[in-house]
Amino acid sequence: MENLRQAVQPSMDNCQRMEHRLSLWVYEARHLSPRKHYHCEIQLDGVLYARTTAKQASPIGTLFWGEHFDLKTLPPAVELQVCLVQEEEGLWPKESPISSMSVPLKELAAMHQPLERWYPLGKEKPNMPTLRLRGRYCNFKVLPIVQYKEFAEYLTFHYQELCASLEPSLSARDKEELMSVLVRVLQSTGKAKDFLIDLGVAELDRFDDREALIFRENTLATKAIDEYMKLVGSPYLLATLSDIITKPNFLEDCCEVDPSKCPPRDLANNRNHLQQLCEEVFLRIAMSSSSFPAELSEIFTAWQEACQLRGKVDIGQRLVSASLFLRFLCPAIMSPSLFGLTQKYPDDTTSRTLTLVAKVIQNLANFTTFGEKEAYMSFMNEFLQHNWYTMKSFLSSVSSPGSTIALSAYNDSIDLALELSILHSLLCNIFSTLEQRTQEKLHPLPAILQAIQEGTPVPVSILLGPHMEERHTEKQKLGFVPPRDLGKYSPLIKSQSMTSIQKNRGKEEALAPLHQTKNRSKVQRTQSVPTQTKASRRLHKQSSIERVVDSQDSNPQPYDSSLCNGGSHKASQGCSKLHPSVSLPQKSSVPWLRHSEMHQQCKIAYTPCNPWNSMQGRWKCYK
Repeated sequence: MENLRQAVQPSMDNCQRMEHRLSLWVYEARHLSPRKHYHCEIQLDGVLYARTTAKQASPIGTLFWGEHFDLKTLPPAVELQVCLVQEEEGLWPKESPISSMSVPLKELAAMHQPLERWYPLGKEKPNMPTLRLRGRYCNFKVLPIVQYKEFAEYLTFHYQELCASLEPSLSARDKEELMSVLVRVLQSTGKAKDFLIDLGVAELDRFDDREALIFRENTLATKAIDEYMKLVGSPYLLATLSDIITKPNFLEDCCEVDPSKCPPRDLANNRNHLQQLCEEVFLRIAMSSSSFPAELSEIFTAWQEACQLRGKVDIGQRLVSASLFLRFLCPAIMSPSLFGLTQKYPDDTTSRTLTLVAKVIQNLANFTTFGEKEAYMSFMNEFLQHNWYTMKSFLSSVSSPGSTIALSAYNDSIDLALELSILHSLLCNIFSTLEQRTQEKLHPLPAILQAIQEGTPVPVSILLGPHMEERHTEKQKLGFVPPRDLGKYSPLIKSQSMTSIQKNRGKEEALAPLHQTKNRSKVQRTQSVPTQTKASRRLHKQSSIERVVDSQDSNPQPYDSSLCNGGSHKASQGCSKLHPSVSLPQKSSVPWLRHSEMHQQCKIAYTPCNPWNSMQGRWKCYK
């Protein structure tokens, strides 16, 4: 749908517009007719936009839906209506609306947090049906994307400083809301993977002596990885678990194995049902490497390498397991409606079955067995021990740099201008409660936020952050080749002296000195060059270069390995044999060399190319 919008409106990013969103949770109803089927219809100004699943009321007249609706790109509306509809069974099923309630959207837009309350359906009277809703209506003023340029640059280059400064001041809900938008912004600008890698390494360093707590607290890093896995991992989740969760009659068999909650005669059958279900779920996960997101694999691989550099190889596997299973796969098994696998919230029996399956898979990912605390689950310990090797193989396949599995990449579209507008609104609310000292640490972000809010030009320029400078420098350095891998690479310079050394190996000859001194030939100055045309000068220059190269090739010099390590009198790897002129300054003629010089002068090394005018709202960097 986002691609279709941008195809219909190619200049959408260059225009100011208004975007309307409604987030609505339909939780439960009470005082209904017992054992009747009901569903709710969600309307905006009389137009139907969504409906809940049909469920049967309990014997006491209560009904729980627990469904969430996120309606985006809405037209302007004034009123929200929720209608309660009863489904009548028979030869010709009928639907009869019972009652409805209306809420002005201004009421839902006035609150910063979603508004939750019980709403009466119809005129107030004793034992009338009531509905518990939680909703929020948002209007976002989206500016032309060029006005968010400095804002996007700051987020791209200084996300580590931003997260470190805001971490102590945010609640768990604010962290989740902030990371859900920031991850989408950085995914659109191409920095989401670096963002997740840096946050994961920071968590590793922060819990240096408490590895068991990594990714088990409500930090910005955990919220970020949660949102990123939902963003890029939804297709993988659907391909892996949707068939099992939505399979008819698959979860209807009772799997209760707690003796205090089921009759003794059913205990054996329930254990068999649970073991079969766990085996099929884990088999689907173990065979899902081909559809695993490529972005997540790169992040997990970088975490593993960071742990190896710190001498904590086992922590790397725990880091991947805690991210993938503790925060993604097992929560999706336990609550499939929250991850888009199903719309219907599971009933009590199904919910209990899914909880037990998630418990077994989580223990398998932790490589632990059930102990005295859950002794009734000890019959699954044999299953756990039998599949430990398969679990290690799966974790290795999705987090190894040399994996040969064809992974799938994220190919969805993101409205960058809208996400930047939402993030700007969130940060303005956050900065209104921050201390002045914290705001000064994040300079010049407060000035950028204020300039966007006032519609004035941003009075500051964005420089590279410290971690960005280090990463930029590392990319320019030559990689170190370990001794065991030297056989994979051929010599950079092949000369007659190297060949003679290889042929005469083992013979008793006098060793040549390591650093040989090249005899400089004297240059004889001649008279001045006569006047020539441009074409003749160009031809004369080219022929002179060819003569110099031919003369040097005719007199090859012995190979000197020290020249690759900073030698000054010979050309190193990738360099020309001609020496640059000493008397004339050498001018950079290509953009990346000019960029490198600007970076050495502590200027920003980021230059937009035709900024913010493309349909996707992205910019390119010289690399």
